[in-house]
Amino acid sequence: MSKTITHVKISLTQFLNFSTKPPEQQLTVVRAIRKQHEVGYRVPPDCYKQFREAVIRMHQTGKSKDYLDQLAGQQTEPTRAKHYPGLVAGYKKFMGRKTLDWFERPTGVWVCEDLKINIRPELALVIDGTPTAIKMWLNNDDSLNKRRAEMITHMMTTAIPSANDELTTAVLDVRKGKLYRQGKSDKEQTALLRSQAKCFLSLYREL
Repeated sequence: MSKTITHVKISLTQFLNFSTKPPEQQLTVVRAIRKQHEVGYRVPPDCYKQFREAVIRMHQTGKSKDYLDQLAGQQTEPTRAKHYPGLVAGYKKFMGRKTLDWFERPTGVWVCEDLKINIRPELALVIDGTPTAIKMWLNNDDSLNKRRAEMITHMMTTAIPSANDELTTAVLDVRKGKLYRQGKSDKEQTALLRSQAKCFLSLYREL
């Protein structure tokens, strides 16, 4: 008999990966996370890691957009060489002529019963005067839409301590250069998210 499972901790990326999948694929996602927890967490290969780090470094050190072009041009690994040029083009489109200043990234935890989801936005930028915590969406698909972005910003807004009344949240579809700013945050959003969180917990405990 398996031991009783109490609290389960996952990342926002893991939860989004679960919630954006059809039911039969959700099982695969939960099974993989459960296995990671049982055998010890091992960070899976992440082809986007260098890109995220380069974007952060660019803003923190005040480098120009050319820094990202150089990053894309230096890639020899096939997957990164394939995806980085599109990511760079999309991110530069987002930047445009905006005034962007880096600030310390806020973090938090979104909780539903025994499920705890770490909220760690990749970017924290003052965009034309507005402090904004940003989740970077790097998936090469069309799974991000306005409704899903509203769910993500709702989780971020709920979890991140409101030390700054002007702080807003957003999701950036990097490939398209499209920023989804903080959307509506209401009882329906909360109910839907809690329903998905409870589904995750149920599958995690049953598998």
